Amino acid sequence: MADKIKSWLLNNLDLVFSVLRWFKPNLVIKGQALITCFDDVQEVLSRNDVFHVPYAEKMEKVTNGSNFFLGMQETPTYTRDVSNMRLTVRRDDIPDKIVPFIEKTSEELLSKSSGRIDIVHELTRVVPTALVGEYFGAPGWDQNEFTDAATSLFAYLFYPDDPALEKAALKVATTVREYLDQTIADRKRQRGGCDDVLERCLILQDSNLPGMSDLDIRNNLIGLITGAIPTTSKCAADVLNYLLDNPDLLAEAQTAALSNNNPLIYRYVLETLRLKPFAAGIQRICVEDYIVAKGTLRRAKIPKGTNVLAATQSAMMDHRKINQAKTFRLDRPDYHYMHFGYSLHSCFGKYINAVQIPGIVKSVLKQPGLRRAPGDAGIMTNSGPGPFPTHLVLEFDQ
Repeated sequence: MADKIKSWLLNNLDLVFSVLRWFKPNLVIKGQALITCFDDVQEVLSRNDVFHVPYAEKMEKVTNGSNFFLGMQETPTYTRDVSNMRLTVRRDDIPDKIVPFIEKTSEELLSKSSGRIDIVHELTRVVPTALVGEYFGAPGWDQNEFTDAATSLFAYLFYPDDPALEKAALKVATTVREYLDQTIADRKRQRGGCDDVLERCLILQDSNLPGMSDLDIRNNLIGLITGAIPTTSKCAADVLNYLLDNPDLLAEAQTAALSNNNPLIYRYVLETLRLKPFAAGIQRICVEDYIVAKGTLRRAKIPKGTNVLAATQSAMMDHRKINQAKTFRLDRPDYHYMHFGYSLHSCFGKYINAVQIPGIVKSVLKQPGLRRAPGDAGIMTNSGPGPFPTHLVLEFDQ
């Protein structure tokens, strides 16, 4: 019975969050806290000194001893590592390197499909993995296995504890570490052949920049790869699946795609993911007694040691901030969206994802006669570690 109740709650989160926002917006019980309102979610995520990220222990297991900046507090090491990687992962690359690669790769994959494609297995998983190879300098030992590895690591790091998942993730983490160690060693023997993130890291290493040892480079690449592949794949597939369920929106989005209106396609992505979000929220640990929403009727004391879920899914549906929250609208301000988190630990790759997800979606929307494949093939399935899409077959005219 407990499992059935849990399953029902997880499958009806919008309803659960809606009820909580009205009657108990900040629920604290038995060492757990659920924060559901827009302002309160942002309050929790902005109080970095009170609400700590909980990922350090798992990160250290994945890297075999070291943390990655996503699992750090705002320490000198955090500032150093983020600053170093921003020198190598540059926003200036987006129009000249990243966008053309995404568009070209997506179009080539679709052109080879003969009008029928499993967009998850043959497109949304493939494009971000290919970008990791081209732009980061780590194509993986096998494209499919590399994608599975990133997905397994992501699920282990960011989803609830599961002994079986941990065992599988730590096994694949060893393979990822060995692969990246070898990739770095191979590149050091043959330098200057390309301008990618790995080469830029080694240039910084040549200048004796602190935090750019081979081990540092490897650990930063593990973190970036883990965050880059499964998130992009899931979001792109979820957006397409939602648009296909809404023919009027699909037709409008297709018109925007055919005119290469990239900013408008981005708005479709943002609003779809608000209504069908990637995840329910972001985890934090409260390290001192704290009163959230102080001075309001929502105020709640969160004791030291409480595990906190800042429910971004709920926040983006909060009627106090979001007008006509249940309505699909393209005119909402960017600050209404928390797809990339908020404050200190907002997504490092958000500027890449902001073009990569719409780029993949646009390539599919451009196809004439776009439709689901008949039968079960045209229904999106989810399985594996975490709720990640595995298959969705679409057809189009060629």
